[in-house]
Amino acid sequence: MSGNSVLSPLRRRIRRALENRRSLAELHGATAGEIRQIAQDVGLSAQGLLSTGCSHPGPSELMPQRLEKLGLDPSYLKVALTATYRDMERVCATCKAWRQCARDMAHGDVETGMHSYCLNAPTIDALMVERPK
Repeated sequence: MSGNSVLSPLRRRIRRALENRRSLAELHGATAGEIRQIAQDVGLSAQGLLSTGCSHPGPSELMPQRLEKLGLDPSYLKVALTATYRDMERVCATCKAWRQCARDMAHGDVETGMHSYCLNAPTIDALMVERPK
């Protein structure tokens, strides 16, 4: 295994942490009115918006990867079903089982066990049923 491949996960994690800090700093620098408007736009309370920081790769990497492997297009869902996608990101950001999800994704095991830990499993099931064939 090359040094580059060993360091890649660490680089991604550091990059994600820096992006989260930058986003949170921007959010905390916003006025109360701007925070209320942003929160309203994404369907959260102002307090809920301020507490949405996520330090794991669930919403940004794992959820889109799972959707794609199940035959759903995350980019399309993000545009066509914006509220649903945002809700799924919010739920994923609060997930405590993200490590299990990451292991499953790394092993290509997309469905087995998903219903035992993924809080988005019912929504994903519904999206799969509703998708055009």
